[in-house]
Amino acid sequence: MSDAAVRGASDTKAEVLASIRGLRAYLDELASVPDDELTTRYALRRHPWPNGLYLKARRIAAELQAWFDALPVVGREAWPASLRHAPLRRSAPPLLVWGIGMERSTLRRACAALAKHPSFTGFAPVLVTDVADFAFFSRLAWLIEFVTPLSGEGECYALRKTQRIAKLYRGAPALPASACLELEQHADEIRRALYRSGG
Repeated sequence: MSDAAVRGASDTKAEVLASIRGLRAYLDELASVPDDELTTRYALRRHPWPNGLYLKARRIAAELQAWFDALPVVGREAWPASLRHAPLRRSAPPLLVWGIGMERSTLRRACAALAKHPSFTGFAPVLVTDVADFAFFSRLAWLIEFVTPLSGEGECYALRKTQRIAKLYRGAPALPASACLELEQHADEIRRALYRSGG
């Protein structure tokens, strides 16, 4: 292998690893944005205190249970990303594949490369995309989060949907779909980068 080929391979690897770190930072930023409109629109009203000692004790117990559930020490049940008809176990950890802004043919090649690669068979891939190619996606048996480009007044729907996806899959490994094209050459480095980036 020539010097130029070695330099080109290392540059490609560095770009892929940088894109994984950049995607993780972007998703963390999206997940940290509070959704004030949602919480004010669907705010829960507090019921008045009930009469009687037994009902008051039950309410206090319920509030304590809600407080303990909100603590970060107590682990929440993960959002199930695997489908019932998929060959994966139901508790497979999700792998977010970020394909927003990619062309249809490139996204197809990336998804096919990830689907056949043995390093990622234990994950339940979740494809986030704005490409409406559902015939191809249904054959993958992956969960698809479709971010439709809607226009109109008010806040951008695609931004709100991506914020919701970032919150829903917070902490899950996230992989740019373009990195899937480099799995043949750099699979071990990509997998290590996924775990190092917080996923």
